[in-house]
Amino acid sequence: MKPSVKKLLLLLVALSLISCAELARRADIAKPTAKFTSMRLANINFEQVDLVFDLAIENKNPVSLKLAGLDYDLKIEDKSLVSGTTAQAIKVKANSTSPVQLPITLKFDDLKKLPGELWNKDKISYQLISQLNVNLPVIGNYAIPVSKKGELPVPRIPDIKIKDVKVKNISFTSAELVTLVEIDNPNDFGLTISKLNYQLEVNQQNWGQGKVTRSSNIPGKGKGFVEIPVKLNLLSAGRSAYTALVNKSPVAYQLKGNVTIDTGLDLLKNYRLPLDISGTTAIR
Repeated sequence: MKPSVKKLLLLLVALSLISCAELARRADIAKPTAKFTSMRLANINFEQVDLVFDLAIENKNPVSLKLAGLDYDLKIEDKSLVSGTTAQAIKVKANSTSPVQLPITLKFDDLKKLPGELWNKDKISYQLISQLNVNLPVIGNYAIPVSKKGELPVPRIPDIKIKDVKVKNISFTSAELVTLVEIDNPNDFGLTISKLNYQLEVNQQNWGQGKVTRSSNIPGKGKGFVEIPVKLNLLSAGRSAYTALVNKSPVAYQLKGNVTIDTGLDLLKNYRLPLDISGTTAIR
């Protein structure tokens, strides 16, 4: 046998042995697995919801592994809305299960980007499609697909307006009034109005400011009312105010301040909603 041919055969045998050894090493590496363990609401208000998805990666290998990153796509009603990649480098311990957290913020205004009136729904369905990228010895990058489905509440800001102004007593110098604030709750859970700080202007005149601390419970999909007592000095307010009250003329108003709201959601309590509303209301 020629020396060159013998060398070639020896090289092929060596490469074959290396390949077999490589295959054996690959066969010895256990592929990690992953699953969702829970989804938590970290915070929720009328503007957004902060979600935390908890995952667990199981590594059955005698050596630790490295999570290089995580790709995710959050779909709302089967439409992609929030996607991205986290570059968090996490060490997955040998022969153990390691936790991974994926925080995602969903802004409710973004629902308007999707077809249909999703922001008017009480709840929306979601699907999180994710891929965990793990660096494995010899093999390199290994992708683990994981997905989760569920529902999310969509709290909506109540509609607030002044229904009317009732005249209880009136003289040439003063008037006792009750301003009736109507609160329309579009949610399927109840609301409690615990405090109302206000500044009331009527026909561009200051009719009073103060605080109402009497609680008002408003059922889901229902209406409730908060009464603002007003003592008006007609000598300061002028003849136009007296005429409007006596003639029961419609008046233009502006109500500023804030209202403190408790809801049926555990994480949406003691929420201070700023007020700056205007319109026309009746004198009764």
